[in-house]
Amino acid sequence: MPLEAFFFAYNANPPPTVILSFLEEAESRCDAFFDSEVRKKIPRFIPADYTRIFQAINAVKSSDALLGDRFCEWGSGLGTATCLASLMGLNAIGIEIESELVSRARKLANFFGLPASFLQTNFLLEGYDFLPTQGGFELLRPSGNSVLGVSYPGSEWELEEIDLFYVYPWPEEQEATLKYFECVASEGAIIIAYLGEGEPSIYRKILD
Repeated sequence: MPLEAFFFAYNANPPPTVILSFLEEAESRCDAFFDSEVRKKIPRFIPADYTRIFQAINAVKSSDALLGDRFCEWGSGLGTATCLASLMGLNAIGIEIESELVSRARKLANFFGLPASFLQTNFLLEGYDFLPTQGGFELLRPSGNSVLGVSYPGSEWELEEIDLFYVYPWPEEQEATLKYFECVASEGAIIIAYLGEGEPSIYRKILD
């Protein structure tokens, strides 16, 4: 099943006050993380422009394309995007392999009383992997490639029940990450991919 680009009008209006207050606190915690010694142990973490992520989530929510309210972030880091989605009324989980980042993300959610949850695990299911090639990475897929009934450890959701994904992949992993979404998401699922500076890219999985 191929991916269909989802186009939305860029809204230059500032986010609501409650969102701005959340983003201010999240940015403060992000700064504290970068100033800490633990940052040296987790060098591969870069925050996104979360105002743009808010605008992208809001655009998808405001459309008739979103099938439900289940949101999943792949590589949730300090938890900003997952908590943001929860604050916006989505049922949100974040998948993150680094325990220190998971701990900080949970504290952010608790600070705002948000029901967002964070799971310490790899967002790549068993049998999948990113293999380095000369031009970046390609996706390794298991034989059969069926994810029916599969869920992340600790999650009650099966992957085909997730409606909206968000990911900020490394440049060399962008193509493989979108291919992974194409493999594991259900028909009609949407992904917001922050591919660097500028507006996020949004895709929907459709029938060929």
